[in-house]
Amino acid sequence: MGGALLFALGLFAVVTGTGLSGALGMRVETFGRVECHDVRTEKGQTVWHCSGESAAQQRANAAERDRAAREALRAHVDGVPRSASIERTRIVFADHDGRTDPATMTATQVFDGGRWYAHSSMLVGYAMIPLLLGAGTAAWGGYRLRRR
Repeated sequence: MGGALLFALGLFAVVTGTGLSGALGMRVETFGRVECHDVRTEKGQTVWHCSGESAAQQRANAAERDRAAREALRAHVDGVPRSASIERTRIVFADHDGRTDPATMTATQVFDGGRWYAHSSMLVGYAMIPLLLGAGTAAWGGYRLRRR
């Protein structure tokens, strides 16, 4: 039972980290204007906290910036305008080169309203541990049942 659970958990993380999740009905989106906050990595490492804008967010944010700029022109008549509300999405497990943020990043949202996980070699690497442990445990359990 534990082996099957570990195997399922590992397979789930591999699917999420490689982008195969779109075929399983999970939400896959490409984000632009990516900013990563933990950039003290060496080349090719994974950054845990990034944010980006989906295509719809980019359009909405551009419209909001334009509206705020037009309102700023009227500030001398109507008073201080409202500041622009820019929406960004938080993304975890992003591959980063240690110097510059990626131009775009593709990520998977597992549950509606949940976290976004970047398609990352590090996520797939971590997922191999429970996947292999689960496969080994399940194989060992099957061998033990067959011997009886």
